[in-house]
Amino acid sequence: MTLLLVEGFDHYNSDFYLEAKGWTQSSVYYTSSGRISGKCVYFPYSSPSPYVAYDWGGTNSTIYFGIAIKKAEGGVPTYLASIPLISFRDEANTNQIKIHVNSSNGISVYKGDNTLIEENTSALFGVGAWNYLTGKITISATVGEVTLEFNGDQIINATSEDTKNGTDYVTKINLMAIFNGLDTYFDDLYIDNSQSHGNCHVNHFAPDSDSATHTDFERSSGSNDYEMVEDDVPDGDSTYIKSSTVGHISTFGITTGSLETVKGIQVNNLVKVAGAGNRKIKTIVRSNSTDYQSAESAGLPSTYKYEKAIWETDPDDSNPWTQTKLEAAEFGLEITT
Repeated sequence: MTLLLVEGFDHYNSDFYLEAKGWTQSSVYYTSSGRISGKCVYFPYSSPSPYVAYDWGGTNSTIYFGIAIKKAEGGVPTYLASIPLISFRDEANTNQIKIHVNSSNGISVYKGDNTLIEENTSALFGVGAWNYLTGKITISATVGEVTLEFNGDQIINATSEDTKNGTDYVTKINLMAIFNGLDTYFDDLYIDNSQSHGNCHVNHFAPDSDSATHTDFERSSGSNDYEMVEDDVPDGDSTYIKSSTVGHISTFGITTGSLETVKGIQVNNLVKVAGAGNRKIKTIVRSNSTDYQSAESAGLPSTYKYEKAIWETDPDDSNPWTQTKLEAAEFGLEITT
């Protein structure tokens, strides 16, 4: 399996930090009222065409996804039939598949050219309640597929369909506000190219201890490195660690508490170049006293950007992550250029 995207929307308080992680957006907001804990992203109904979109790239004709969705309390919404709740697009930003909420409060699936593929007219969305939508999307002119489950129950089962409206691939997800008159909330998103993970929660853990081995970076103040980078929401240049030396590494410990089955971890480093010169990094997982590196980043920009890497299993033994493994491991970065 390959996780392509993991997002809990937990460490944002401005559009800048959302965009620093690779999202594009318009009129998006954040709230601490996440599905289970932490934050989520939401769209106020009064904003014009609010959306968030992410392009994970690659050449995937099939993807699996899961996402939590809620419409706010406050009355009965007016549906906007022209605006999809979720759309999946190709590398040219052409709509391949669009998932709409229909006038019965159910789900309708359209090809990107607005051809109806299949719909479910059961009333699905409860006002003020979180729901979890999972699905499989396959792009093909002859054997295309859209299968969807809503809170674990199958609601759409369209196979051997023409789902191709652009290229052979799906590389981008677009989320929009569709409950006209009620705010729309999203949380706990994943994209995978080989299997569904069912109903998932994305946990966010900040550093809470310094490494016993890798403390090469210089802190901006204070007495502990982790205190410079522990912010759930980044504080910009107020606290940070820095280095200009190739080969310098800093890693940190985390405390997760009790966990359910861990499908994978995503390590996020918020980085920028403060002066002249080209810098690149590799994300580090240190497990069982061994450092494991991601691929090298592109050259870092002069404004903050998230560099992230996903490990679906513990790289030390290729077995699933557990609370014990995660709390014994360390996470950070190395300057490689």
